[in-house]
Amino acid sequence: MIQNLKKIAFEVRNSVQEFLDIKFHEAREIIKIGADGTPTSRIDLVAEEQVFKIVKENDLPFNILSEEYGYLNRNYEDTLILDPIDGSFNAEMNIPFYSISMALGKDDLFGIKYALVMNLVSGKSYWAERGKGSYFEDRKLNARSEKKEKLTIISLGKNVPESVFNIIKNSRRVRSLGCASLEMSLVADGTADAFLYYYNKRVLRIIDIAASTLIVREAGGEVYDLDDFKPLNMPFDLSLKKNVLSTGDIEYAKQLRGFLK
Repeated sequence: MIQNLKKIAFEVRNSVQEFLDIKFHEAREIIKIGADGTPTSRIDLVAEEQVFKIVKENDLPFNILSEEYGYLNRNYEDTLILDPIDGSFNAEMNIPFYSISMALGKDDLFGIKYALVMNLVSGKSYWAERGKGSYFEDRKLNARSEKKEKLTIISLGKNVPESVFNIIKNSRRVRSLGCASLEMSLVADGTADAFLYYYNKRVLRIIDIAASTLIVREAGGEVYDLDDFKPLNMPFDLSLKKNVLSTGDIEYAKQLRGFLK
């Protein structure tokens, strides 16, 4: 199944890059309001339509839950959780950090079996199969980092609580890159020591983090629900949103949570 996901990702990459090469000025055009209630840009639609085309042409055995379309019931047991372009603002602004995020399973995050996040600029992928580990291309990942200087990735914006700045002021290095699936995957490979998405109004949806959650967990890390600091679980429901913290080190996770109180 991972090979099917990789094939989809490469086809989407080709379609997106071709569109951006020819019609970059149209990428930000808003076409409609998507199933998740957020605006769908033309570049989002280009990516999503390519996924649906491949799935139907190859009769791949799953339903689809996508940011733009919503739920497509194809009468299968498993569902593909799809964000056709995560970091679409980056793509629209020619910032080379955006991805396609796909996770396959049933019911909720604990039911995810396969996951793939491809950087649509480089064409390189993080992927995981439940019980068999996580990989970046062919390299097995380990989320546990022994670095003394921690790198923390934090999503920033006007609606973050003041307590987030406690972490920033007490961190040696902080980044905010604008693509949750790729940012969390950096925790899986030990590049980043933590990924934090903490807003007054919860933001992250199942489509944003289904794939990267499995990738982190299979690399030995964890993703926490900041409501109760338990391992995150979310049903396949576009309306539910969460604040999350992901690390490969429980002690560092506790330290960061302490700054948020």
